Amino acid sequence: MKDFAEYYRELLEREAVEFRELISNWREDLIVEIQNDFRQAIQNSNLKKAVFVPNKTNQSVGNQVEVSTIEELNKYLRNFKIENCSGAGYPDRILVKGDFKQIALEMKATGSWNPKDANRRVLTSASKKLREKFTSPIYHLLCTVVYKSEGRAAKVEAVRLDFIEPKTQVSVRLEASVSHKMLASGTHKSIVF
Repeated sequence: MKDFAEYYRELLEREAVEFRELISNWREDLIVEIQNDFRQAIQNSNLKKAVFVPNKTNQSVGNQVEVSTIEELNKYLRNFKIENCSGAGYPDRILVKGDFKQIALEMKATGSWNPKDANRRVLTSASKKLREKFTSPIYHLLCTVVYKSEGRAAKVEAVRLDFIEPKTQVSVRLEASVSHKMLASGTHKSIVF
């Protein structure tokens, strides 16, 4: 196990990029402000009352719950807004307060929350988007939407916010990947039928 700060230090080395701080400790006042805003938004919205009618696959259900949750939260959040973070990679969203755009927000939806579940939830594997879109201090927020499937529908049961810190433990697996270009120009044997 590594912590997030250690992961980012090693990642920047692997990417051969000059070191810069990519994760900061949260300010307590900012945590309280986000908690209060989300609490009132959830209480005042129809989020936990609404039933979403998703398509068939589990991934599709999760994606639809996530999108619907963001839309509903944005109607009721008073101080913050959830915006898309354009481009490939982490994060998918930014939690914005006016001109303050330093909160990398990752949304996840799951059909159950089990604190003993060791299945990985992939957050990030490259630093490019963080380096291009954010300035320090960079705060990381994970929003997990827990929903219950009810036939072909899903109902939000809980919204969990995790304020990720430099010392937050992360599981790291280096990924190897290929592209069509790499395969086409590779020295290995291949055949197309």
